[in-house]
Amino acid sequence: MEVRHLRYFVAVAEELHFSRAAERLNITPPSLSHGIAALETMLGARLFVRRTKSAVALTQAGKRFFEEACNALRHFEHAELAGRQAARGEIGTIEVGYMHAASCSAFVPQSISAFCNSSPGVNFQLHQMDTFNQMKALLEGSIDVAFIRKPQRYPSGLGGFLISRHPFWAAVPKNHPLAAQSRISRSSLDNEKFIALTLEKEAGFWGNLTAVTSPGSSPQVVHRAPDSFSVLTLVGAGLGISIVSEPLRRIDIPGVVYRRIVGASRQSEFAVSYRNNESGTAVKAYIDLLRTMRER
Repeated sequence: MEVRHLRYFVAVAEELHFSRAAERLNITPPSLSHGIAALETMLGARLFVRRTKSAVALTQAGKRFFEEACNALRHFEHAELAGRQAARGEIGTIEVGYMHAASCSAFVPQSISAFCNSSPGVNFQLHQMDTFNQMKALLEGSIDVAFIRKPQRYPSGLGGFLISRHPFWAAVPKNHPLAAQSRISRSSLDNEKFIALTLEKEAGFWGNLTAVTSPGSSPQVVHRAPDSFSVLTLVGAGLGISIVSEPLRRIDIPGVVYRRIVGASRQSEFAVSYRNNESGTAVKAYIDLLRTMRER
């Protein structure tokens, strides 16, 4: 039994007339009659009785089959539509990895909002991860798009592009002498005690310190924490200061103030990364949107 047999049957059952049903289906009456006869043979039951040459009535078996045939056609048409929408990238799920700093910037939520406005059938699942684990998850296929610190190079199989740059800020305990300054110079940080992420998550932190301290200085890390919120909590406890990219200063932690660092040798860079061989239509469409939105 093919879908066309169901469509033939439903058309005749609704019209109760072979000629009108054939015209509706844009086929010849003999083709329609042959299709209905084949369906009756497959089912082993008569579905119609003739009233005139073209007019028919449903048998009891036909009446029962009509309900099921309509349901089957609705399911088929829904599946067909879903398949076409998926092929166009209009439905599906995109798994997104992100860093805290990327989430605090406007770029990530704005890009998701813009994509959902044009493709409301696409769902986003978010996963907070550090840069290294995001790239690993991309290669393993557990996420589709990663918002990361821009690496010096992407691992084999991955690509990416810069989406934004942000100046560095110092997260300082509110009672710290540096909190009284509106801006902080590089040299004023040379002898400070710093709080950093744990060793396995601190990729880029020493580079950040080098960018905001004087050449030749030896910054001292006195405490480590597993994530940005924990780092800032230790800063609020007065245990040291930390270096953050500008978006993270949106995090309001009691006891923490943020001060702009002037004279830094570089800025914090965020990138989006993805698989080079990505085949998902929705994922590729989202990546294309990110390209158009990135900072020029």
